[in-house]
Amino acid sequence: MTYPRIIGHRGAAALAPENTLAGFAKAAALGVKMVELDAKLSADGEVIVHHDDTLGRTANGEGPVAQASFAALRALDAGGWFGPDYAGERIPTLAEALEAIAAAGMGVNVEIKPCAERERETAEAVIAVVQEHWKGNGPFQFSSFRPLCLEVALEQAPDYARGFLTDSFAEGWLERAQALQAVSVNGNYRHYRKDRIAAVHAAGLLALAYTVNDPAIARQLLDDGMDGIITDVPDQMMGL
Repeated sequence: MTYPRIIGHRGAAALAPENTLAGFAKAAALGVKMVELDAKLSADGEVIVHHDDTLGRTANGEGPVAQASFAALRALDAGGWFGPDYAGERIPTLAEALEAIAAAGMGVNVEIKPCAERERETAEAVIAVVQEHWKGNGPFQFSSFRPLCLEVALEQAPDYARGFLTDSFAEGWLERAQALQAVSVNGNYRHYRKDRIAAVHAAGLLALAYTVNDPAIARQLLDDGMDGIITDVPDQMMGL
């Protein structure tokens, strides 16, 4: 299993509204070969692409996503906050995003990002959508900060690669990644020391770092052996 050195975070989050079809198209136009996105459930069980548990930052609504129907979410503007050129951009379904990403020839990292107490429900729904709609030839993985979500992915979709997400590399992080049969450890770059990269490689896994927006830091991480960089600014990273 290999992944591109540069992965677009939520599409190309500094260049177009995150987690939107416009954002994925922007990444593709830059030559990005893989993007990351966030998948969660609406109140009525539709799998959507959206990061936050609450509305307001990247869509012009308010309140918890988990309490909003898909119809209500679909009516929101998910692009105007970024700039007038993106006004009217909608929150996409995961199915729509997967089809667009595949059509653009990119791979995808689907982060399973459940709202509170919806871990298994969200994981099962996300997996079902991926199994039906992901037809791309590019690299793929599920990732999550929630171990239960990756456990469900291992149980129900063992042939799909898994990435173990960690922020602080808490004690036992590598053992947990191995127990989940992850192919990569996707860690916060601020805590991804060179010895940790070496430990990941010694375990036969890949080292991916998020969210790296300084080209000098990215260059150092790659020189230290990092296999891939997840970034909001792929336009600044593509030459590394």
